[in-house]
Amino acid sequence: MKNLYISILFIATMLYSTSCSEDFIDLTPQQSLSDSEFLITFDDFEVAMIGGYDQMQNSDWYGRYVPLVSDVMGEDVKQNASANRAKEWAEFNGSSQDFIPEEIWAELYEGINIANRIINSPFEPPAAVQADFNQIVGEAYALRALAHFDLVKMYAQHYTFTAGGSHPGVPIVTEFDQTAKPSRNTVAEVYAQVISDFEMAEQLMTLDNGTGRFSREAVQGLLSRVYLYMENYTQAENYASLVINSGNYSLVPNADYPTQFLDGNSSEAIFEIRFDLVDNPGSDHLGGMYKESGYGDYLPAEDLLDIIPDDDIRKTMFREDLNLGGIYGILRVDKFPSEGSVIGSDNIPVVRLSELYLNRAEARAKLGNDTGAQEDLNMIKQRGWADAPAATATGDALVTEILSERRIELSFEGHRIHDIARNKLDVVRQDCTSTVCTVTYPNARFILPIPIEETDVNPNIAQNPEYGTN
Repeated sequence: MKNLYISILFIATMLYSTSCSEDFIDLTPQQSLSDSEFLITFDDFEVAMIGGYDQMQNSDWYGRYVPLVSDVMGEDVKQNASANRAKEWAEFNGSSQDFIPEEIWAELYEGINIANRIINSPFEPPAAVQADFNQIVGEAYALRALAHFDLVKMYAQHYTFTAGGSHPGVPIVTEFDQTAKPSRNTVAEVYAQVISDFEMAEQLMTLDNGTGRFSREAVQGLLSRVYLYMENYTQAENYASLVINSGNYSLVPNADYPTQFLDGNSSEAIFEIRFDLVDNPGSDHLGGMYKESGYGDYLPAEDLLDIIPDDDIRKTMFREDLNLGGIYGILRVDKFPSEGSVIGSDNIPVVRLSELYLNRAEARAKLGNDTGAQEDLNMIKQRGWADAPAATATGDALVTEILSERRIELSFEGHRIHDIARNKLDVVRQDCTSTVCTVTYPNARFILPIPIEETDVNPNIAQNPEYGTN
């Protein structure tokens, strides 16, 4: 077996044919390049960082599998009769030999390698471009933070699974070492690294280059999510408020809701993975997993449909397909509505304003600020349906209502299994077309296995329980 971990770190993955200059392509092979041969001008760093965003487009990251797997493990998505891709994870019977955990692991560590090459370079920029260079390095810190965070949420149990997050997380990688055989850091250590990197990014970034790149507000929004997952509700509220109160974003109007990802760069988009008519994966796009003109592997479950009011604009996230029927219903997910020659051109949200209202609502409710939580919840409910009754619940009932609203608003964006796990809930599929309809908390199968390609060559890295010794 190949040494997957070393392979991840050794390949100079920031040097892509899709984003490299012609002069660079003529240089020595990618795996032979050192930073001193490539990162020699300011423009080289810009190219490298564009490569980092290209990495996030990958179908094994935000392009498809990280959000898809996180949702098919929940109860809002059901399998179509033809379901194939990610089926093992929808049925909670995947193994360490399956390609999805291997590919996610590899692609995210490749993203970390890109970031590390930028962060650790000794390059001194000319004074005239210092702010621009700081911005790029800040974006690299944000990339490294988000990659570690996505890894730890996919391959490790949630933060409060043990006291102080002392259970195994993932290896923290902050520099290139071809010979490394790292062990797993604890979840607490990984979260500390994530926060440190996001904080450094927040300090360095002073520019706003659009919703397709990291910004200070994107980092603050992601820190709100990180702290929410840690159950540090004070900080989750604080960081959400920084973005909400910045005045730079507003909720998409009701009429524009159905096409916000197809149009891109909406008023509430903070950071999204951008696709367009030229740069898109077609049916391999996340939306292609749901639509009839793509693979159509997964369908909306009645569990979700039943909690969306009929007059809510979010009911238009679904459209009829009369070729379906019976236990499969007649609706398909249409949240990513690109079709025909433009299929796959919808942007994929990473963090947007609606999530931050819901983060803050949950944090406030769990801190005992029912009034503030109700106000935030109403912002999302009544954007969807202006006549929606205002929230009046308090205490645990209010938290339950907020989590239900998260299911509606953030559906098919990769949040559900993580919301289930961190709130210590069971997966209960009332509308079930899977071989598994109930998965109780706590459960070793809420997370992915460490890929066998890694454990075979690295004796220091332990496998997750119930996935065997490899």
